[in-house]
Amino acid sequence: MPKIHRIMFDTDTCKGLIKDNYYDLSNKWFGRETKEGLELSIIETAYLLISERAKIVICDEEISGLEEFMEKAYNCLQEFFWPSLLVYKDLRDRGRRTRVIQDGEFVIKDKHGALRMIKVLEEGHRITLEEIVSSIEKAVDNALSLVIAVVSLQGDITYYEVGRVDPKK
Repeated sequence: MPKIHRIMFDTDTCKGLIKDNYYDLSNKWFGRETKEGLELSIIETAYLLISERAKIVICDEEISGLEEFMEKAYNCLQEFFWPSLLVYKDLRDRGRRTRVIQDGEFVIKDKHGALRMIKVLEEGHRITLEEIVSSIEKAVDNALSLVIAVVSLQGDITYYEVGRVDPKK
């Protein structure tokens, strides 16, 4: 049975904090260690809640489920919260070490130890060529390959590996 952690979630900063006994999570790429404890993003916090590995406390009130958490932390929900949570859960459930970089972006370690940057998009959301090129350059600058995760309106996820092509060759 997995250990149940107590996460104090701050709706002003939109971050969760585990103050002690968090090394099992830190070793599995959850959160970032600070002097206060292990700081978690809203995606990591929600994932630990739905995987029954954490209890969340907001303003001294224990949250009982994801719906109540989303209600209490509504101001923290970014544009791609739901698609990002689906992709994060899918990657974690497949055993991938996954670190949240920013809204809709993760770094994962695949089965072979290679690092990849995941960019989350939702079906129907338009993205410019400049945004794709910027994501590729960001990945390349960090010695990562880029994978775009497209989440359908039904919640299905399709992963596309993206690379740079030199049309002169």
